[in-house]
Amino acid sequence: MSATTTPSGTGRLSAAEGRIARAALAELPRNGVVMLDAGPMAERIAGLLPAGCGLNVLTNAVPVALGLASRRDLSVHLLGGRVSAAAGTTLASVRLLEQLHVDVAFMVADGVSPERGLTCADPAEVMARRAMVRASARTVLLADHTRIGGDRIARFARLHEVDCLITDAGTDPDDIRRLRGRGPRVLVV
Repeated sequence: MSATTTPSGTGRLSAAEGRIARAALAELPRNGVVMLDAGPMAERIAGLLPAGCGLNVLTNAVPVALGLASRRDLSVHLLGGRVSAAAGTTLASVRLLEQLHVDVAFMVADGVSPERGLTCADPAEVMARRAMVRASARTVLLADHTRIGGDRIARFARLHEVDCLITDAGTDPDDIRRLRGRGPRVLVV
């Protein structure tokens, strides 16, 4: 059975996540500062960062920081805070994030709805994720179709705070139209 025909559909999702991560590379600044949110999508982007890109990479994802630590062409910073072993992340200090300037933040959300915006399932993450968005000159939201239309318990940003939303072709066309009407440039891959 191929990766795209698994019974659970995870192969299709994995392929969609790969397309989203590759598309996100077009949003990278030259020799700037990027922030990678936690999760498999951030790990994919980290693995695709081009050699010699000279970026400063800030992340709250322990696996991302460890995966990039040996790269001499990058400056990698793990945002400090309480460690969530289950998620492999740190809940970064809001005070620290308020002092940062980031060219582009690559964010994920547990749910993305036109009405409420970007939401997460853990209220403890809200303040740090909100500060990540505010620290960034540009915010790129990475959201596969399973996250679009969802609404979780805690909102950390509104759609007008997002510059670009990258999603996959599995997203309902009506949802794409509604999302475009809320502000971000929407790229479907």
